[in-house]
Amino acid sequence: MNLFKDIKAFFSGKRQYTFYFLTLTFGDSLLAILLSVMQVFGLRAGRKTKNRFLADIKNDYRFKEAYLFGSARSSLYALLKSLEYEKGSEVLLTGYTCEVVPNAVINAGFVPIYVDIDPSSYCMDPLQIEKSITTKSRVIVIQHTFGIPAHIEEILIIARKHNLYIIEDCAVSLGSKYKGSLTGTFGDAAIFSFELSKTITSCWGGMLLLNSDKDNAIKLMDRLYSKVPEQKYRQRIMTLFQLGMSGILYSPKIYILSKYLIALLFKLRIFSPSTTSYEYKGCLPLDYLVKLTSEQTIVLRRQYSRTELLFKKRQELKMQYIDKYSEHLDSKFIQLVSDKDVVLIRFPLLIENRQATSVWFDKKYIELGTWFTSPLSSELIDTDVFNYKPGSCRNSESVSKKIINLPLIPYCSRVIIGNSTLFEY
Repeated sequence: MNLFKDIKAFFSGKRQYTFYFLTLTFGDSLLAILLSVMQVFGLRAGRKTKNRFLADIKNDYRFKEAYLFGSARSSLYALLKSLEYEKGSEVLLTGYTCEVVPNAVINAGFVPIYVDIDPSSYCMDPLQIEKSITTKSRVIVIQHTFGIPAHIEEILIIARKHNLYIIEDCAVSLGSKYKGSLTGTFGDAAIFSFELSKTITSCWGGMLLLNSDKDNAIKLMDRLYSKVPEQKYRQRIMTLFQLGMSGILYSPKIYILSKYLIALLFKLRIFSPSTTSYEYKGCLPLDYLVKLTSEQTIVLRRQYSRTELLFKKRQELKMQYIDKYSEHLDSKFIQLVSDKDVVLIRFPLLIENRQATSVWFDKKYIELGTWFTSPLSSELIDTDVFNYKPGSCRNSESVSKKIINLPLIPYCSRVIIGNSTLFEY
């Protein structure tokens, strides 16, 4: 009966569903599928595309060396693994992050130390950093949450005072700038994510930029990267297939029907989730550390060439959200995100009754994001595994109980902006 209603709603045009994919076009999707089929017959493509993509990146970012990995988390792991710090050294993290970040830290042999957030920015609070620094502190990871630049200047002063290695986590801040300079250009290193939910996607993928040679990082990273394997035959096929099919099946126009096929593909393990069961338990899967393929990079580069248009659309929608819901937003938050150079990947809001709000979104067939419902992404995670002590990041814990995030996609954004009942639950 529900399926019949869904089909009827689909053909009547009354219901749609929105997803992350804005730069992944139908042409990109078909190309990814074609490249996947080519893999079956042992045909490789775009062997020089990685260098071309990195040349495009270098036009925008100042870096000395760059490396392409199968994920952002593995690029962080590889960098930490290559640095010759003593085992048990401490890495300062934002106390409002995904569990895959501390998982990379732990498996590299280090100890994650969580720093509470400034609730206005959802980023690391500079006032809390020095309280967390000890004689074992070696690295600080500056996360730009939702695309909002962290308090970079204050954090850099503290980090340099204590001679910490500075890594910017730009997984969701591609294109965002702080005082005219792109996030990812301030630290000694920066990591970027190309996972399915990110600004541009290669299904799974990541990039590491080294902006300095502090602590002999370039030589050490070159040595490690030379030993990182290529993706195996089956992994290449499945990754490209999921990339291409996702761009088609998650389309708002057909999702009412395709969601059943998507569920089946996950059940048959043809599609893979972004985080494996191993990672939830503090371990690494067998195919964790691999290089991004040249075929993935072909699709990625096509999207990167279109990001300026995407950023412009997101800027317009962001300002409409601010205008519509300003009375419900923190004044400091408004000041931070109103900057034309701040490119949000999602628009965060704090809601008193998140469950009722979720029901409203379900009725509208609009995908509602809840990044994150705990300081480590989900309340179901065993915090002991990741060295997080409940109560240590009170702002993060408070925010995570109320947080939702709204899509920055034209159709659904108009629905949300045009509705006046969102905050009446």
